[in-house]
Amino acid sequence: MSLLDGKVAVVTGAGRGIGRAHALALAAAGARVVVNDLGGSVLGEGGDADAANAVAEEIRDAGGQAVANLASVADWDGAATIVEQAVRTFGQLDIVVNNAGINRPAAIADMTEADFDLEIAVHLKGTAAVTRAAAAHWRDRGPELGRALINTTSPVGLHPMPAGAAYGAAKAGIAAFTQVAAQELAELGIRANAIAPSGRTRMVEASDFVLAQMPRRDGFDRHLPEHIAPLIVYLASPLCRFTGRVFGVEGGDVVLFAPWDGEHLISNGDATWTPEGLAAALDPLPAQANTRAFFPGGRLDTVSPPHRTLKALAAVPRDS
Repeated sequence: MSLLDGKVAVVTGAGRGIGRAHALALAAAGARVVVNDLGGSVLGEGGDADAANAVAEEIRDAGGQAVANLASVADWDGAATIVEQAVRTFGQLDIVVNNAGINRPAAIADMTEADFDLEIAVHLKGTAAVTRAAAAHWRDRGPELGRALINTTSPVGLHPMPAGAAYGAAKAGIAAFTQVAAQELAELGIRANAIAPSGRTRMVEASDFVLAQMPRRDGFDRHLPEHIAPLIVYLASPLCRFTGRVFGVEGGDVVLFAPWDGEHLISNGDATWTPEGLAAALDPLPAQANTRAFFPGGRLDTVSPPHRTLKALAAVPRDS
């Protein structure tokens, strides 16, 4: 018996890259899969039905069960059709993997309204819309163990970088949204977790800077999307005991992130602080926080904000 026999899974953005690897792995583990993909470009434009259909056919050719869905996750009603199709075709829904994404990198001063709106719409709204439809279905069905919600944040959402304001904000929002979902949906038997994957995808290929962090290698290529899929199968399976957590994954490395931490406390008792008092109390505290980041290449000890940020600020002339 396979690990996910009898389960029904939805995977958004499953026509290529990481999402395709998720769908294939879930099917290989016994799940029946709804392969959702609008087929748009990396920038979130256009549509191509061939992507989702090809992956669904690939699953069927391997002896599994799958159907394609071409709805846009950024459309509230369209997102609902993904859940509806899963229930109509396979009679139930057990696993939701929100993976669909785009990337429109831009410095804040150069960012357009379309850049911001599309990033938020596909990543954050798309995750919320599909989750809302699934949660409503599960609520109507009543509590049942074995349900899993898996959302996709990013190393850039957890450790933000320049030229990624909209993308990073959306991905950070997904991490917070996942924690809320874990708390709200536990009574329905749902475990909600998120992954921050590092894999060589179309979005990576479109960025020379990011691609340089994920070079192709002979032997074990740690940046292949296929290395991420086993974590998805684990999080979707009865083997998983976690909820409300974020996992980083790259090649053979998996990290479990800690949430935001109230590292330092200053107290003025029952009196309101003055700005001068705050300045005096905060002055001894470090300007940077130590953190263990997980970027392409592995885990590293670093600080936030980066040294370059404080250096840039200090370099600005005093009379400017």
